[in-house]
Amino acid sequence: QYKGCPWRVRDYQYGDGIIGLHEEIDHFYQYVLPTPCEHAIRNEVVKRIEAVVRSIWPQAVVEIFGSFRTGLFLPTSDIDLVVLGLWEKLPLRTLEFELVSRNIAEACTVRVLDKASVPIIKLTDRETQVKVDISFNMQSGVQSAELIKQFKRDYPVLGKLVLVLKQFLLLRDLNEVFTGGISSYSLILMCISFLQLHPRGICHDKT
Repeated sequence: QYKGCPWRVRDYQYGDGIIGLHEEIDHFYQYVLPTPCEHAIRNEVVKRIEAVVRSIWPQAVVEIFGSFRTGLFLPTSDIDLVVLGLWEKLPLRTLEFELVSRNIAEACTVRVLDKASVPIIKLTDRETQVKVDISFNMQSGVQSAELIKQFKRDYPVLGKLVLVLKQFLLLRDLNEVFTGGISSYSLILMCISFLQLHPRGICHDKT
């Protein structure tokens, strides 16, 4: 019935103007929330990559950060991982080789961005087609994720605002920094700033 708007509820009478927009954003949010199965699939991807990392560097630690850790991810969002360890030179190519040779990812889906300000490995998991970004020794990402989780508790509407804007940017190919878009973290900070500057009618969660 609604063609390109599958989140709209059948036979639901949306209000006029801003009320209807509010109701549709709420329905969109409920529609894109990850299912337990989607969560499990992503966790399995993380476990497979972590197993590869630990087999090469037993003392290394793999941490999740970004939208998967904060819960602010779309079905199409990638998984952000950081590998913490001690290296004289970041082993980007070593990990790239191991991920391909162990069939975690097809060679054609792996990109090493070693000239970026934060060097990363971008890949697509072969089994699930979930995209993954892997960086090294960027502990600030984990700290930032915990900060965002606190803001989610302070501003319960933050998740709905962020996800609808992330989808808006995704549809316009403006969701990747290296192609001229805006990062999820920047978008979230903008949303937090907006909520801080426009506090009227916002209910804070005191639990």
